[in-house]
Amino acid sequence: MPTPAAMTKIMPIVVLAIGITALSTVYLRYDEGRYKPVFGAHEQVPVTDMVATLDGAHIAYRIHPDSGQILVPDAELGKVRMLLAAKGVVAKLPAGLELVDQNDPLGTSQFVQDVRFRRGLEGELAQSIATLDPVQAARVHLAIGKSTSFVVSDADKSSASVVLTLKAGRTLTNEQIAAIVNLVAHSVANLDPANVTVVDQAGDYLSSRVDSSDSYDATHDASQRYRDEALRNVRDLLAPTVGAGNFKASVTAEVNNDKVEETREQYGETPKLTNEATREERSDNRPALGVPGSLSNRPVPVPPASGAASAAAADSGSVRAASTRQYQYDREIVQIKRSRGRLQKLSVAVVMNNAASPAAGKPWTPEQLKGIDTLLRNGLGIDSARGDQLAVTALDFPAPAAAADAPWWQDRDTLFDLGRYAAYAFGCLFAFLLIVRPLLRIAQQWAKHRYGVPAAEAATATATALTGGSQAGHADDGDAAKAALEAATQGSMVPLLAAYELPPAGSSVDVMVEHLRSLSEKEPERVAEVVKQWVRKNGQAAG
Repeated sequence: MPTPAAMTKIMPIVVLAIGITALSTVYLRYDEGRYKPVFGAHEQVPVTDMVATLDGAHIAYRIHPDSGQILVPDAELGKVRMLLAAKGVVAKLPAGLELVDQNDPLGTSQFVQDVRFRRGLEGELAQSIATLDPVQAARVHLAIGKSTSFVVSDADKSSASVVLTLKAGRTLTNEQIAAIVNLVAHSVANLDPANVTVVDQAGDYLSSRVDSSDSYDATHDASQRYRDEALRNVRDLLAPTVGAGNFKASVTAEVNNDKVEETREQYGETPKLTNEATREERSDNRPALGVPGSLSNRPVPVPPASGAASAAAADSGSVRAASTRQYQYDREIVQIKRSRGRLQKLSVAVVMNNAASPAAGKPWTPEQLKGIDTLLRNGLGIDSARGDQLAVTALDFPAPAAAADAPWWQDRDTLFDLGRYAAYAFGCLFAFLLIVRPLLRIAQQWAKHRYGVPAAEAATATATALTGGSQAGHADDGDAAKAALEAATQGSMVPLLAAYELPPAGSSVDVMVEHLRSLSEKEPERVAEVVKQWVRKNGQAAG
């Protein structure tokens, strides 16, 4: 174990090393905070071009060991960005459909054109998805099925995969996930939304949270939405009049999550004439009569007649009449599509506090409760035909009990504050013991060496004065010791050694010498001052 003297010599070195380490750490942290990244960690930047530009402009930079980003001083960040933009060194976005515009001198094949189109479409979709607020970067992979001219053949199905890099602490809602799925599906021909896969940087299967065959409302918790809306309406109606703490409400919403597609066809009770057609054929050709011969083609003279006989004779030709009528029943075809999340039944129960009734000290009357019932029915849209129920009653609310103070050791905030204060106290104590106190000792020793007798020399002189006379005999030692004690207790030295109890008068020389030796070990500075004055007095007496 090192001696106190060795510890005294080593302690300044230890304190100096701790101080240098602390100052170096603070400087490195400060210096590291002064450097900012030029581009984001996920942006595609030509690092070689950037480094060449910075070296040419003699601008100091650093490379982050984890992300590989180029860091420059904060004061020169704007200058560096302007310089890189002037040199054409900027972050590259995923290539879009401009890939299709590339022209080769010898032309390109259909396969190359298809690959360029697919890559361009992937880049366009990645840029569109990256514009969403929670998304930092995106990559899209498309597998476009080949078309075929055969109708009966089952062609290859198109599919897509999307990999998202979300910002720190951000998440995607189900609506946003469904929007990404439909954005990709509607951008590619013959792509079913069910064949679109969305994954984030943590490997979470995001597209499994939504139903691609239905809209966002189908996946939303409609029951909770209806319940919150009903409770909010109850609070808006009752809180301004009776107070927020004078009523309690409970809402239960039954929601039908079945997706129904229904087609109805109905006919009327009696048929109706829709189409009528009448047709009549008349022929005036009279039959040939008479004796065959030269006069057979002449008309036969008909004697004059009157009335119906003459009309029948005049209409002796053939007549044919036909009539067609079409009848149909009334027909009604209705197509109904019911989405999920439909409110099927709403049940509301409201309890009023008797202490809040208009008549002070009296409970709510049936007429008053009926008025509140009517008010809530109209405000909540209670539909009895649908099966909605509303119950309004009044009860005596118990007085709020005073919250019992928990013991301090069960209070997290109190324990946290105490722990924080204790950490501060221990930190201050360690700083005082390891830094302040050694520095004070070093300063005190430096002052003594600079303006007074060094402690080591004072201790040596004191030991020499105390033990030097032992060679001459005990009588001389006794006289020297007594003289030293008298000199130490006279004049201005009394306050220096007044705190220490001197040995009783008539003590032996060994006791006095031991006492002086202990004083020189405990208080070398004071003993050195005593010896200094003692030597000065002896010099004046000798002179």
